[in-house]
Amino acid sequence: MSKLSGQDALFLKVDRPHAASHCTMIYIYDQSTVEGQRLGFREIVQHISDRLDVSPVFKRKIIQVPFGLGYPYWVEDDLFDIDFHVRHFALPKPGDWRQFCILVSRIHARSVDLSRAPWEMYVIEGLDNIEGIPKGSFAILTKSHHAAMDGAAAAELTWALHDLAGAQGKPVAVVDNTPAASRVAQRWGMLDTVNRMLTDNITASARMALPLARVLPKLAIASLQKVARSVLSAEGGAPRTRFNSNVTSSRVWDSVTLDLSVVKQIKNLVPGATVNDAVLAMVGGAMRRYLMAKDELPEKSLVTLAPVNTRQGKESVAAGNTVSMLTFPLRTDIEDPLERLQALQAATSQSKAIQNAVGANDLTNLQKFAPPATLGLAGRLATLMGMGGKGPVVLHNCMVTNVPGPNVPLYMLGAKLVYWCGVGPLVDGLSLIWNPTSYCGKMFISLTSSPNVVPDPDFLAQCLKDSYEEMHAVALQAAKTKTPKLVKARRVARKAAVQQADADDQQML
Repeated sequence: MSKLSGQDALFLKVDRPHAASHCTMIYIYDQSTVEGQRLGFREIVQHISDRLDVSPVFKRKIIQVPFGLGYPYWVEDDLFDIDFHVRHFALPKPGDWRQFCILVSRIHARSVDLSRAPWEMYVIEGLDNIEGIPKGSFAILTKSHHAAMDGAAAAELTWALHDLAGAQGKPVAVVDNTPAASRVAQRWGMLDTVNRMLTDNITASARMALPLARVLPKLAIASLQKVARSVLSAEGGAPRTRFNSNVTSSRVWDSVTLDLSVVKQIKNLVPGATVNDAVLAMVGGAMRRYLMAKDELPEKSLVTLAPVNTRQGKESVAAGNTVSMLTFPLRTDIEDPLERLQALQAATSQSKAIQNAVGANDLTNLQKFAPPATLGLAGRLATLMGMGGKGPVVLHNCMVTNVPGPNVPLYMLGAKLVYWCGVGPLVDGLSLIWNPTSYCGKMFISLTSSPNVVPDPDFLAQCLKDSYEEMHAVALQAAKTKTPKLVKARRVARKAAVQQADADDQQML
């Protein structure tokens, strides 16, 4: 039996019937690499079942302490049934991209059943008419509650279902062997409740002491006013846009596929820039185009949230959340793409420096060790304020959460993985999430929103393609006009920054 951290439990507290806190990962496989036959559904189910032991997440469920007076607990799901969690769908003919996007949106919109282990998988066949995807391919959607894992954990667990060669290999555990959660009664008496309430709240307060002792002096030195002014725009927040609206219970989703080598060419336009900076610049250009088409572009720059992985050393990524949040201006107020990238590189460097000065891991620990009695109030305030997106002062307009993936091909039962992307959770006030993922020389950037906010997700996706092509053109032109002297100067400038930039790419979720 193990407790959820305060940060994990908060994702349960912010759940609403129309806006649950679960994430979805999408994998598409080419079956032409399978020797001799097409894979059957039962074969896939058996493969998934054989590899569930790499993480305790798959066979345990969440038990909530009555009245929310203590931390929720992970316990073994004694009713676990693989057939409840893995389900079978097929696209109707012609099996095109629009049909796939609609099905993904509908699957993601439904809440995960928290009375069972909080995850689901969907095997989807019939992907026969999608550009860039071989005919006869199938997809697997994995949906899990955010209380169980964050983006980094979900990405690492991807390895558990795959092999590095076409031939089936042995399961590779990506986590330490963790003892299975013990069985406990699902009902507690009053004395048990009082005991858990006192223990969790008192010990949590004590555990917060060290992070507080570390963070408060640093905040005092920098001053809260300076931090806020550095991270946010000078006017004290983000502009209010359509993306700060409430969401419905429905979702829209789309994605674009980009060449990762081109994205790296784009980031090389500015010494010290990272792949994340290039992605933010492209997203900023896309949102600028979209709002201009709606005649809604504000003069002030839009601002994005960006989760940052704060795990240290060999800290397990198998389950739970270990993230902090940064905010970056997307510089939608800048028309020129190169100037936008330069401004973003400066802004992200400043924000990361502030976070490092304060201590990202300590800030994360403040959330992890928050007393459970405060979590319900925090969750309610977070939903009322739209995670900072719809309060008196708007703090952000969207979220960009980047998950770097492997640069080598992965296989499942011999079928080659050709597409890997995500679908993000929405809340009122935060109604647009961008999910960039990279894999095997490609970058996939998806968008998740609500139909009342983005009624035309295909148009927003096209805006992202146009922004990418515009920046690619700038990179090509820069390559043609470079002089040997300029090349040498840029190499010298990048030499000191490249290691830090690569490290930043791996830290961003």
